[in-house]
Amino acid sequence: MYVDTRTTFRAAAAATALLISTGTVYALAATPASAAACASPQWQAQFFANTTFSGTPAATVCDAAISENYGTGDPAGVTLPNDNFGVRWSLTRDFGSGGPFALTAEALDGIRVYVDGVRQIDLWQDVTTVQKKTVNVTIPRGTHTLRVDYAAFTGSASVNFTYAPRTTPDVDTIAPLAPTGTSTTYDTTTRRATVTWSRNAEMDLAGYRVFRRLKGTSTYINVTGATYITGTTYIGVPPATGEVWYYEVRAVDKAGREGPGSIDMPVTTVDATPPAAPTGLAGRPEAGGTNSLTWQAVADAAKYEVYRAAGDSRDYTKIATVEAVGTPAYTDATLDPAVTSYKYTVKAVDAAGNASPYATHIAIAAPDTTPPLPPTALAITVEDDKGVTLAWQSGAAADTKAYNVYRAPEDLDVETKVGTTEGLTLQDTTGQAGQRFRYRVAAVDAAGNESAKSEWVFGKRAVGPESVPTAPQELTGTLTGGRLNLNWTAGPYVPVTEYRVYKSATSPVPTETGAEPYRVTQTPTLTVDDIPVDERDHFYAVVAVTQYGVASPASGSFKPVYQAHQPPAATRIYDVSGHDGMVWFVWDHVEADEGAPAITGYRVYRATEPGVTKENATALPVTTDNEFRDTEVANGTTYYYAVAAVDAAGGEAPLSAEVSATPWADTTR
Repeated sequence: MYVDTRTTFRAAAAATALLISTGTVYALAATPASAAACASPQWQAQFFANTTFSGTPAATVCDAAISENYGTGDPAGVTLPNDNFGVRWSLTRDFGSGGPFALTAEALDGIRVYVDGVRQIDLWQDVTTVQKKTVNVTIPRGTHTLRVDYAAFTGSASVNFTYAPRTTPDVDTIAPLAPTGTSTTYDTTTRRATVTWSRNAEMDLAGYRVFRRLKGTSTYINVTGATYITGTTYIGVPPATGEVWYYEVRAVDKAGREGPGSIDMPVTTVDATPPAAPTGLAGRPEAGGTNSLTWQAVADAAKYEVYRAAGDSRDYTKIATVEAVGTPAYTDATLDPAVTSYKYTVKAVDAAGNASPYATHIAIAAPDTTPPLPPTALAITVEDDKGVTLAWQSGAAADTKAYNVYRAPEDLDVETKVGTTEGLTLQDTTGQAGQRFRYRVAAVDAAGNESAKSEWVFGKRAVGPESVPTAPQELTGTLTGGRLNLNWTAGPYVPVTEYRVYKSATSPVPTETGAEPYRVTQTPTLTVDDIPVDERDHFYAVVAVTQYGVASPASGSFKPVYQAHQPPAATRIYDVSGHDGMVWFVWDHVEADEGAPAITGYRVYRATEPGVTKENATALPVTTDNEFRDTEVANGTTYYYAVAAVDAAGGEAPLSAEVSATPWADTTR
């Protein structure tokens, strides 16, 4: 049975509406309305004195719902015929993300339902019993228009219409839209953040979830938990770290589908969170009467405060503030020599002044600065080709932990620590065989204090079959033309029988096992007269080898500076004379420069005109003597001569000054 909810038509000022819930039937007293004056989601109802909805409506009112029972009369408050009148309801509303809806119509008599002008239900006939129909439709997101046309033909008249979202998860697959109008505020006193937003338009909305994330991160935290917020305000307390937190709101529908988040809105919190307590605090006494402290860096720390207590006292005093830059450390140089130990602790302080708990304290005893007594009775006990063995006696210091052994060349003040031992003997296996060294020993205690050193003793590692010679030194040389001269200094301690010279286009020159020597020589010098042009930029290195085949380390790699070949110096003819059928002359010997090719002979040039040159004179065969008898001459003819020295590389000196002589016939015989 239907109840007539429209019994009286009253003025708009007397109307009171109660909106129960979106998606359910609305109960609202009818109020007069002009066209398009009804606020969404109210219906605009237009009454017509016909069933074709033609002409001017007899009345227009706003309805919260369509649920009418007119009986056999006309609608109350409006003059219409009892039969053949019509009512048209329409509304336009935002459906949010849209989704599946059920449209349900019941009527005596005809009813038609439209969505955006498209007919969805058509029960248009004069009936005597209530006809009913439900259709399922999908309404797209956004704003859409519903229209219900009702015709009361004859007899009793009633009409009911509802539209409601279908919310079962298997049907509703469309999530709500992101909330809009999000804003945030932050109360620095209460440390509360307030988030507000505009209500979503979806009719199947179950509520909202609020999420929070730290600036610079992408991980969101659900701050509302499992319970939905049904209003449009959230109040919460974010961590008071002084950081920026972003809030976003997500709508959830009755199918449990969560929509996208709103625009993230920030709040900047006050920093009321102290840093963590420093960890890893460690310390030790240092030479010079100081204590050094180190600890692990603390995130968010702007500085550290260092506290100290003397001895067994628990009265800690702040002694320093250390800026949080780099690895945290502090050196306490304000120690009282009369205090045997100190305790230390540290706390971190952030930029807002929040202080951490104290670090676990540590104690540092006053440093031991007293060295032990020096060892005594140092002596050489063995000198063989394995090394030099030393022995000594303890200096009777109870806290001696070890001994440092030092070595220096006999004639140099260059001291080297060759070993540390906890015993009373040590073998030095690193000294050069055959070289005399001096040794001494110092005691060391647990605090690292070293005693005075003992007196020197002298020892020498013997030379044996396995002794390694020293590397050749002072490798030098010249490269003039194609002639190479290398010289080096042999090591003085281990006798060697040969030198292996290695050559390479790169430095250092490979000399390891398997490398092929370029030359082998028994003396510390090498001369090669025929260096090819493409090898004149090469490097050289020398290895000394003993009679037992033990090779020394290689000398340094050396590249001689190339110089073009220079011819020998000119000579001087210092005597010349003509004889019967012969001219005789003699000249000075020419000496080759150091590193230059040797002088191998002299070439004589002869001409019958003055002005001798190598081009206009006759070149006679080379002679190794420094005199020449020319018998290929004619008596009475004057001959002109010049001489040039010739070296082993084929170089020829400039001509000497020319001389002349005339052979003559002996007419006295």
